[in-house]
Amino acid sequence: MKSPEIVLSLNEIMFYFTRAGVGAGLSFGLAEDFGRSSIWIAASGLDPARITSKTLKSLDEAQSSLCASQTEIDAETVLTPSGGKQLSALFAGPSVCDWILEKKAVSDKTQHFVVEKVDHPFLIAAAVGALKSGNWEICWQDSGGTLCNVLTDQHGNWKTSLEGNEIFQQHSPADVSIKSAESSLFSSKKWIEKTTYFEKNRQDVLESGVPLYEAWPIIHKLFSRCLVPSTEESHKSGAGAGLVDTD
Repeated sequence: MKSPEIVLSLNEIMFYFTRAGVGAGLSFGLAEDFGRSSIWIAASGLDPARITSKTLKSLDEAQSSLCASQTEIDAETVLTPSGGKQLSALFAGPSVCDWILEKKAVSDKTQHFVVEKVDHPFLIAAAVGALKSGNWEICWQDSGGTLCNVLTDQHGNWKTSLEGNEIFQQHSPADVSIKSAESSLFSSKKWIEKTTYFEKNRQDVLESGVPLYEAWPIIHKLFSRCLVPSTEESHKSGAGAGLVDTD
């Protein structure tokens, strides 16, 4: 088995990935949301760098947009990217979470949210899973026309119709549907044989750390943009250690 580039704790995942998001062009608030989604992925026993690096690069290279318009028709809310670009999941995911919290406060009725042309659909599921607010089914069609589903519950546990490496390969733009689901769906015939992630993996991750493989340098490069250069002037302005050691 290939050795990891680095092994991080969940707190370190939050630290590095939040700042990598800022380095790619996110506001710090959205970057913190991204950090929480990355922890959710890592606590599931998956490599968050491998899953998220292409999305960060798409944003950094201006292939994906952080701008969208929202419309509501009855119980359906639709988020549409502006400017003809694909919509970054790093913006769409937190937008869906804000909508979930808003709707939960005013109504217990079934709700439906559609996000159009999302660059990385699985990261919508990561944002919703990390929110831990209710039970949700996230659906989209991949580039081959196969229907993909992720089911999340109020504790952050989740199941998916994707198998093995398919989770890492979901990078094609797609329209994503987010619907509230009954808690009984987790044990329904459709889902009973699917692997449950998160709850049974978190303790192992806390004990052994999160191994990151070949995509780690991308995360670290974006993270490094947030570092203050080590110069005499930066030290005078308060960065790093002082010019005189008085400890």
